[in-house]
Amino acid sequence: SEPMLLWVTDEGARAGVTLDHFRERAAYGADALSPFECSRKALREAFQDRHVADATGLADVMAVFTLTRPARLTPTATSAPPRAEDESAPSFAERLWALLGPVVEPLSAVALDWNGALMPFQTDGVRTLLHMDQLLLADDMGLGKTIQVIAATRILMAGGEAQSCLVVAPAGLLDQWRRELTRWAPELSAIIVRGPATERAWHWAADKDVTLASFGVLRSDRRHVAQRAGRPWDVVIVDEAQRIKNRNDTSAAVKAISRVRSWALTGTPVENNEDELASIIEFVDHSPGVPRRRYRPGAELLDRHRELQLRRRKQDVLPDLPPKLETKCAIDLLASQRASYDRAEHDGVAYLRSLGAEVRIRHVLELITRLKQICNADPRTGASGKLDDIRERLTELTARGHKALVFSQYVNDVSGVAAVAARLREFNPLTLTGQTPLDERAALVDRFKRSTDNGLLVVSLRAGGVGLNLQEASYVFHLDRWWNPAVETQAEDRSHRLGQSVKVHVFKYTCRNTIEERIEAILERKRELFARLVDDVSLDLSTKLTRDELLGLFGLAP
Repeated sequence: SEPMLLWVTDEGARAGVTLDHFRERAAYGADALSPFECSRKALREAFQDRHVADATGLADVMAVFTLTRPARLTPTATSAPPRAEDESAPSFAERLWALLGPVVEPLSAVALDWNGALMPFQTDGVRTLLHMDQLLLADDMGLGKTIQVIAATRILMAGGEAQSCLVVAPAGLLDQWRRELTRWAPELSAIIVRGPATERAWHWAADKDVTLASFGVLRSDRRHVAQRAGRPWDVVIVDEAQRIKNRNDTSAAVKAISRVRSWALTGTPVENNEDELASIIEFVDHSPGVPRRRYRPGAELLDRHRELQLRRRKQDVLPDLPPKLETKCAIDLLASQRASYDRAEHDGVAYLRSLGAEVRIRHVLELITRLKQICNADPRTGASGKLDDIRERLTELTARGHKALVFSQYVNDVSGVAAVAARLREFNPLTLTGQTPLDERAALVDRFKRSTDNGLLVVSLRAGGVGLNLQEASYVFHLDRWWNPAVETQAEDRSHRLGQSVKVHVFKYTCRNTIEERIEAILERKRELFARLVDDVSLDLSTKLTRDELLGLFGLAP
């Protein structure tokens, strides 16, 4: 057999770039030996640096090698270390990047045509996916997680390292996934598993590069997923992975899939508590032939989380993205609303007390729902302080040509999406809820984006909070507050995402002296939990690239 060149020696990474890869480089006009020449130049540059020259051990050398791609890249490098006071001179990292650039790009990419250029942080994400069989990609909403995993999957398949990919996603996102596959990996065949059980059976059996299925279908068709003649899926991608945060039948079905690579995508790996993160990590932290791990909240989970999560925030990687401005609107109930609210609260509390030991959580939630809906609109008169305020704002902003989104967790015609659309009919609103047929959603969204007559889209929070690209809207209104701030953020980031060119204004409504003020306090505590467990946790890409792509490249195992 031909010799094997181990470019990456780190345990768990995908190693094994054979001589065929170098022949492939030559076939597409690339210099087959250029990686070695780049390596030689980079080594010379590195060991002429005074920090490396003064180092006393490997740890000191590794501490110098901070290889995060610099904001500015120098086309040529200089051997002389820059003077500290000379800010115009290239930094150590810039000099190495200039020399190693041809090496760190995925080799298989030279044979592929791409629909467009990825941003540097997306390229780093693709590289990390190629090196890690287990990854929780937790980038902020709107940073292109879907594109990154499609690009990585395409490169793996082009290089012969993968032949099968399963994507598990909410049903409403499957068509969008297929469109993105067509755009970014046109040579890959794809099929969506849906329809009656008899039809789904042959969908599962179809020999396609990428199979797409909803969480519900996967749960129902566990038998078909398992019947692959003992062959594991090469790549399993779970989109909106917060859907497996609870240990239920759906989560169990996803974790039972036989697979080589486990990639989870979600901007919100924690919504309520640490145990949700544990469930998601259980899917990600999987190796073929190794018993499944069971995680519980604690130090072991958090340590593993730090090793498996890659998270980039918009403010860190998109400095040119216009800001998102949040305004909390505290509204007084109108007179008829206050009368209905006080009566409902008084009667509801009396009922809960009458139940005594028989009171259940569902009884409390039913009362909360009733009170929140009155805060949206009086069920007797339709009066709404919130909608009066939104109408006043919409009148001004639509006159200036702006588009807006209104989110509500309810869909009814008294206090939800239907009621909002009826009360704001002068703005010719469109509505999108879970009852909107899947095959009509794309056309509805396209109409909102393109039409000058439809400046308002009213959306149910759970149906429209994921999978939509609505950069045309620059104003977002939350009519009522969901229990999880992460869900609200997902919804408003339908607008505040890559491609947005103007500031996004977000208005969040609560009614004074009501249950909504108490819910607001809970939301603030959950925001603190999210910031602690998610926002400040990410793979150190500079360290990872130094170890895997520099030391491993030169046979210097850490």
